[in-house]
Amino acid sequence: MGHLWLGQFIYFCLKTKFRQTMRKLINPKYSHLSGLFDVLMNTDYFESEGILLYDVGRNVIKRFQWEGEDLVIKRFGHITFFNRLMYSTVRKSKAMRAYKNASRLRAMGISTPEEIAVIEIFSHGILTESYFVSAYTSNSSLSYLWEFTYEKKEWFPLLDSLVAWIAEIHDKGILHQDLNVGNILYQEQHDGSINFQLIDINRMKFRTNLSVEERLKELSRLSTNLDLHLYLLRKYAELMKYDGNQIETKGCFYKIMFEYRQTIKRKIKGYLSSSFKRYCNGEIPR
Repeated sequence: MGHLWLGQFIYFCLKTKFRQTMRKLINPKYSHLSGLFDVLMNTDYFESEGILLYDVGRNVIKRFQWEGEDLVIKRFGHITFFNRLMYSTVRKSKAMRAYKNASRLRAMGISTPEEIAVIEIFSHGILTESYFVSAYTSNSSLSYLWEFTYEKKEWFPLLDSLVAWIAEIHDKGILHQDLNVGNILYQEQHDGSINFQLIDINRMKFRTNLSVEERLKELSRLSTNLDLHLYLLRKYAELMKYDGNQIETKGCFYKIMFEYRQTIKRKIKGYLSSSFKRYCNGEIPR
């Protein structure tokens, strides 16, 4: 297996003749946008144009207008060298996984912005960055749900619809792997129903069936306060006809463990970042 992997890598490098190349996959419906994808070979275009929607340093999301289409382009950058090798040979890039997952989700009846293209840029046969292009959506974010209190009774219909939608996703065997409220968009329809959309879908897994534990661990990732988490757990238990007390107990345990792990990760990242800055500033001996 090791020889096969190495052979694939060498063959790919020779095939690209050790120069910058681009590999792209375009939804046939949007073939008229191919000019934009060629422009993306020039990284200055992405940096200087478009409307910034999200930037956490590692990944950047921007909105663009091109040939009458309203697009969102997510650039996956800052890839570790190991992952560059893996994405160049045996694994799909994050952008490619997002494209494939979007297509699969919509085929399963789960809404997500329509996939348009994947652009992967290689230097010397190694993936340096990748772009996932999707249709722009005007749906709203659920991030404000962190402010939930039981006095906000006008929120209950939205929350009940959200629980039913999450249960539908789980029943279809979908694990988002990062199901926080920032990755769920919604829009109220004229008939009073609510349409939800999943975004940030490159980590997803598809299973035949999900256990109760897998479902509750997914729910624990929702960035909600404890009151809202308990409300969602109760509604989820009612909908799935589970034992309410058992679901609340397990659900709260998974929530506490998830938050604890996130706190530890943030502390480690903060420590490493601080140490690196001190090292660069000469405060730590080299």
